[in-house]
Amino acid sequence: MIPKVRISKKDSYRLFPLLVWLLLAGLVWGAPQKQPDKFRLVHADKLFMSKTYEEQALELSGKVHFFYGDTEFRSDRALILDAKKIARLYGNVVVSNDSLILVADTLAYYRIPEIMNAGGRVTATHNNKQGAYRWMKSDYASYDKARDILTCWSRVVSYDKQENATATCGYAQWDRKQGYALMLESPFLSTGKADTLKVNAEKMEYFEAEKKLIATFGVQVSSNDYLANSDFLIYFLEEDKAVFTGEPRFNSDYATATANEFHLFLNERKLVRAELIDSCRVDFAAEKGEEQKNRVWANLISMDFLDDQLRNFEAEGLVSYFYQQDAKEKQDFFVNSATGAYLQAAFDESSKLQSMQMRSSIKGKYLFRQ
Repeated sequence: MIPKVRISKKDSYRLFPLLVWLLLAGLVWGAPQKQPDKFRLVHADKLFMSKTYEEQALELSGKVHFFYGDTEFRSDRALILDAKKIARLYGNVVVSNDSLILVADTLAYYRIPEIMNAGGRVTATHNNKQGAYRWMKSDYASYDKARDILTCWSRVVSYDKQENATATCGYAQWDRKQGYALMLESPFLSTGKADTLKVNAEKMEYFEAEKKLIATFGVQVSSNDYLANSDFLIYFLEEDKAVFTGEPRFNSDYATATANEFHLFLNERKLVRAELIDSCRVDFAAEKGEEQKNRVWANLISMDFLDDQLRNFEAEGLVSYFYQQDAKEKQDFFVNSATGAYLQAAFDESSKLQSMQMRSSIKGKYLFRQ
């Protein structure tokens, strides 16, 4: 015979939390420990459980803290739906998953596809051993935990500490496993000290393994001293080199250049050398800010810069040029045009032409005003 045990009303209140924990551990969330959707409650000021024919729901409020597998969740309030396998969090939401931290106003976690949808000015931060080195902010975000892909949209802003680069766009996707990022809807990138280099395009892609940025359609690269346009750009961050194709064009106060292909070489995001390849033409001024009425055509043209000023100019292969010197104090007017295989010009610290010389197969003429 089983003895009868009497439980007082006072003791029943003490036993109620224990019964709730037993239900959570055994009846409701009794999945094996290793499963990614294993639920473990750490803390909540208030807890309410309800059960219907189709659903078992757990409502939590006040400093909510729980785990699903290795993923940690914190919020002001939470609703856990077991049958639908959905967790909804509200207010000061923080989700920590490996090196990624998500902060948002609201978040819904769908446990079977392992997808999180967040809203209310979301911030995603990627940490390493040295601390936060990359973050992304947006109005809305979706994180595919299984594939480790973060998608953000509406007023997207991101920052990379290592590259000292800030980007904005309307839509961005970051595949953390593949080391690939995509930016659409007016992507804009600024990098270097005091926004040394700025890039606009219709589409940008970043490949982390190669440290390579690809921009396509309506590409515009600018600094305080020049502007380059093209249909296609490959920017190698480690080499600090930019390759432009698709009718590239270079504009500055002292020159306008076109070619089939441009290579820009930078140092700490500042231009130090430009190479123009195939069907090259450069219109340049004798002094910075003057009319660009002098011209050079060649198969290959290279320009060297120092402190953003043009210092040296070389042209090779089927070179032809036109140069006009205006009459000024201590200099006469003349026009010089010539063809040859090689042309070199030197400029002073203010980009004023100092000397020009041609070599090999030279044909030309000078015209002087009487």
